[in-house]
Amino acid sequence: MLISLAQNIWVVTPEAKPRYPYGNCMYIDDDIPAVIDLGAGARAFAAVPCDQIQLTLLSHFHFDHIHGDSLFPNSRLIVGYEERLTYSSEEEYLDFHGYHLWEPLMGSKREAYGQVIPLPDDVLARPGFRTMPLSGTFADGDVLNLGKISLTAVHLPGHTCGHYGFYLEKEGILFSADIDLVVAGPWYSSNSADVGDLIQSVEKIKTIAPKIIVPSHRQIQSENIPQQLDRYIQVVLERNQKIFELLKTPRSLDELAEFRLVFPGRHNLYELFWEKMTIRNHLCYLIKQNLVQELPGVGRKALDVLPLAFGIQRVEGQRAFPRPARAGDDDQPVARDVEIDVLQIMHPRPADANALVDDCWGFRRHPVLARKDWV
Repeated sequence: MLISLAQNIWVVTPEAKPRYPYGNCMYIDDDIPAVIDLGAGARAFAAVPCDQIQLTLLSHFHFDHIHGDSLFPNSRLIVGYEERLTYSSEEEYLDFHGYHLWEPLMGSKREAYGQVIPLPDDVLARPGFRTMPLSGTFADGDVLNLGKISLTAVHLPGHTCGHYGFYLEKEGILFSADIDLVVAGPWYSSNSADVGDLIQSVEKIKTIAPKIIVPSHRQIQSENIPQQLDRYIQVVLERNQKIFELLKTPRSLDELAEFRLVFPGRHNLYELFWEKMTIRNHLCYLIKQNLVQELPGVGRKALDVLPLAFGIQRVEGQRAFPRPARAGDDDQPVARDVEIDVLQIMHPRPADANALVDDCWGFRRHPVLARKDWV
C-alpha cells in the first residue's frame, strides 16, 4: 500500500504491521525514480513500478531492510560507507551481527534465523549472508539529487555502525529507519550497535527537527516528535541505570541476562542471544565512561579460561548514577566481600569457549562485572 506524503513522495507500507520481517519503505517518483529500503514485502511493492526504479538507498544492512532486492532488477544499489564491506564479505557479515560470538555466549551452534522463525511467503529472500553488488556509497551529509526532489543522507549510528536516515529538507520529512519510536524502545543488540552513538543520534534528530518522521517499524509520526524521541531513548537510559545498579554485586553476563531487562518474554535462543548482546553493549558503554573496571585475577585458578571479574569505578561528582556515600551503606557489600562473592559464582569453562577476545571490552568472553565504586 502507498501513502502519499507530498507530491511524488510515498511511504510503502506492508500489508501486515510494519514489524520484523517487514518495515516501511519510501518511493520517490522523480527524474531518477528511487526507493529507500526494501523490506515492505513483495505484495506491498506491487503498487510500485519496480522495473522502472533506477536507484535504491539502504538505511543499513539488516535483513528486514534488504530482502526485496530481487524485485528491482534495473536499480543501482547505494549504501552507507561504514557498512559497505558487509554486502560482500561473509566475515564482515558475521562480525557485524556478532554471530562469531554465538558459540562463546550461547554454548551451542547457531541455527539460521529463518530456520527458527518462519517467514511469510512475500519475503523473497532468507536470512543469512549473500553477496549484494553495490554501485556506490554515501556518507553523512551527502545530498542526493533525484531531479526536483533531493534528500540528505544523515548518519544515525547506534542501532548499527552505518545506520542512516534520509532527510527531505524542503518537505520536512525524515525517514528515520530503525530509530523507529516504538514504545518498547530501540533495538541495539548487534556487534555493530553502540549505546553512546544511539543517544547522540536521537539528539541529532531533535536538532534536525523534522515535521514528519517515517520510521521503519511504526506508523508515520507528525505530532510531539521531540517528546516521542525523549521517551524512546529513556528506555535505554533506564536500562543502563538498572544494569549499573545490579552491578553493585559482581555479576557475569549470563547472570545479568537472567534479569530479562531487554526481552522479558523471551521465546527463542535468538532473543536470549540478543539479550546478552544488548547487555554487553551497555557494559561497553559503562566501561568507556570509566564506571566499570576489571578486577584482575579474581576467580582465576589453574587455567586462564575463567571469567574475569569487574568492578565499578568510584567517580567523584557522578550525577547520572547515584550511589551510597560509603561502601557498606544500604546493606551493600564492602570491598573485602567482593572477591568472596566473585569466587563463589564463577565456574570453569572449556578453553575453546574463551578463545575470542572482545574488541570493545578488551577482555575474555565471560567476565564477571561490578561497579568500580564498590571495589
